[in-house]
Amino acid sequence: MRLLIGHDELVAEWVGQRIPFMGNGKSFGPCRAVGVVNDDMILGGVVFSDYRPMFSSIEASFASASPRWLTPNLVRNILSYPFDQLGVNRISSHTPRKAGPARRFLQKFGFVEEGVMREGFGDDDCIVSGLLASDWRSHRYYRGAVNGEAQSPDAA
Repeated sequence: MRLLIGHDELVAEWVGQRIPFMGNGKSFGPCRAVGVVNDDMILGGVVFSDYRPMFSSIEASFASASPRWLTPNLVRNILSYPFDQLGVNRISSHTPRKAGPARRFLQKFGFVEEGVMREGFGDDDCIVSGLLASDWRSHRYYRGAVNGEAQSPDAA
């Protein structure tokens, strides 16, 4: 498996089609996206949107075609973009309450459920989750990096 970088529109479209309330990649607005591919087939992707430098924050949306699309090294490299390249302090994610597997996925990587927007997804509540840079840097996936730094995307 390897990262697909520099194909933001393609990956955002792929992710957007797999998130029921998004519909397509244009719904994210201006964004950057990172895909995970195997044999030129997209297995998953992350779209980073709503970047707010003034508040040191960005939003992340995740989708996959397989539950086994990420390795610790790929996670480090993907999260290196917002935390190391952009220097954000916070990544936020919004997930339907009924999407238990998606919420557990976020928790696995250190996201903390912080609040509820009642009926934020029409007839379902929106769970707001966040991952702070300090929490990420103490996470076992980050600590597993060589010298505490993510490898370059080419090494994935």
